[in-house]
Amino acid sequence: MAKKILLVRPQYFARIINLEDFTGQLPFLEKKAFMVPLDVATVAPLTPDDVEVDIWDERVHGELDDETDLKKAYDLVGVTGYEAHFPRVKELGQVFRRRGHLVVVGGPGVSAAPERYRDYFDILFIGEAEHTWPQFISDWKAGSYRAEYRQVTKVDMVHSPVPRWDAVAADMKHYMLGGVQTTRGCPFDCEFCDVIYIFGRLQRHKAIDQVLREISALEKLGMPHIFLCDDNFYGSPVYYKQFLKELIPLNRSFASPLTFNTQIDIRVAKDDERLALLADANVSSLLIGIESPNLDSLVETNARKNLKTDIIEDVKKVQSYGIEVVGSMIVGFDHDDTTIFDQTFEFVQEACLPITNLNNLRAMTGTKLWIRLLKEGRVVGFAADGTPDQVSDEFVPLTNIIPKLMTRTELVSGYGGLVERVRDWPNFEARVKGMIARVTRRPQVKPRATRFTWKQKLGMVRFFFSLDGEARRTIRRLLLYTRKHAPFMIPRVMKMILQNHLWRAHLPFMRKAIAEDIRLQAASQDRLRPRQPFFFVPESFKKPYKAVFPEIYGRVHRGVADKVRTHDTLVEVVYDFLTRWGSTFNQFEEHHRTFLHEICDRSVAKENGNGHEAAHDEPGEGEGSGVPDPRQSRLADDVLRSVEQELRRFRPPSAAGMQPPQGV
Repeated sequence: MAKKILLVRPQYFARIINLEDFTGQLPFLEKKAFMVPLDVATVAPLTPDDVEVDIWDERVHGELDDETDLKKAYDLVGVTGYEAHFPRVKELGQVFRRRGHLVVVGGPGVSAAPERYRDYFDILFIGEAEHTWPQFISDWKAGSYRAEYRQVTKVDMVHSPVPRWDAVAADMKHYMLGGVQTTRGCPFDCEFCDVIYIFGRLQRHKAIDQVLREISALEKLGMPHIFLCDDNFYGSPVYYKQFLKELIPLNRSFASPLTFNTQIDIRVAKDDERLALLADANVSSLLIGIESPNLDSLVETNARKNLKTDIIEDVKKVQSYGIEVVGSMIVGFDHDDTTIFDQTFEFVQEACLPITNLNNLRAMTGTKLWIRLLKEGRVVGFAADGTPDQVSDEFVPLTNIIPKLMTRTELVSGYGGLVERVRDWPNFEARVKGMIARVTRRPQVKPRATRFTWKQKLGMVRFFFSLDGEARRTIRRLLLYTRKHAPFMIPRVMKMILQNHLWRAHLPFMRKAIAEDIRLQAASQDRLRPRQPFFFVPESFKKPYKAVFPEIYGRVHRGVADKVRTHDTLVEVVYDFLTRWGSTFNQFEEHHRTFLHEICDRSVAKENGNGHEAAHDEPGEGEGSGVPDPRQSRLADDVLRSVEQELRRFRPPSAAGMQPPQGV
């Protein structure tokens, strides 16, 4: 009998804040979720055909619990999620363990902080899954598998398959957006960003013909809008120029052209050719990381792409092509005081950003910001009830940092006031009109034929008259203004109106979260606890490590029988070295090299004694004792990042009581 696997996409912020409440807020759309489950749909085709795979998206099928009728007896359950999903992901691990299932977990959340998941799941997938998932399935079918599968290096996107959309085809009508991943990684090095920590700075691309096939597949399934899931669509300009040139004729070949949106950096404003290509490909909006109007904060966070330009003029340039700029903004940097809220509001209004993603600064696990603030004792959470030494995951604070130039209360309350002003209908109206007035070029794309059922039309009428008078008057004025100045923009303005309505519907949840955050601080200040510091890789080790890495790589790669295990063994070697020397390490000397060689030999002997038969090289791995220099440097960085994750479990003794290994 074929084995059966259930892959689960968790509800986002289940029972806390749900920005995807289309059923309650926009019932006429007849949608249940924002974007298709691209993550689990990509894992599904990595599974061999003799294993049955089903997908359960909680946003569409409902939350899973101990009593949910799954209709089938599954042999394995896999759960994915981002760091923000953790409370729900943890619940799912507990649910399926109680139900007697073997439960595995993967995704960006686990890849960033595996230590948070080990107590709730049987098997962890750390890093990208294109190689480790097939290896696990082979081990599982053979009756022997490891507790953790780690992809140390970044996967070549040629190994990322076309998603199994047939597994969710019946549910496609419930989603607002399709999703197609074009690349992974970002070339920049912003201190707060977890993209480079999880996916790296070297941008990796899918073949253009595969991306086009994935777009065509979603179009055939009736998906009218597609998010190009890219951390920076301008990270490799040559690739994207060619991609857009091939996308335009494909999109024009469809009966109704698809609409796209993606993420990009502000440099695109200097590139008229690519702006025209984006517009003619029917890219309707671009999310751009503006981050802050405070230049000192941009310097602080290393957002160098935003420093040597006039961002407002750049935004105007993008908007002139009929493309909406969705600005991503953050408050709470070390150079931000309480004036940042007015500065940000004035910037948003002057730039005429109709929709803006406003965020408190958060230290995402593993990022440079997280490491810096953790060392300073400024990464915090609320202590769990009954366990004052542990930080609770039940209440998710609006920020997990202690700001430098204001109090946490000033930060969260100032943020709340900023959001209220930005979402206000009159302020929104001024920004939309300002954007429409800047449009000078009409995209060279035919209008999409949109047909609504009588039920949807009736729902829209009911929705309109359910709004308050100010909202209705704003909508009328905006539609009349757009019809006069840029009538082809009416569908896009309607989308902005619905987005602002959704954000406004979220305001009561935000107010409640702010009040709870402030109440907890005021009621019991000692419940706000700094996160426990970890043992970090000594700075004095990093430079000599890069120099000695080719030696230890060659020693391990020549010795280990199963070459696929080379990278995991390297992680073990470096971890073993650092935990033995601990905080006493000051300078790399010859006896350290000797000790590293001894650890290499012991780790290889241990690995070869695990019963693993010799296997083929990991895709892209050579047989020699070295690798080309650029790749060697990236591998050394990837190994050290994995070691840093493992060191979060290590609690060293005091430096005074720490002794170097015997015999060295």
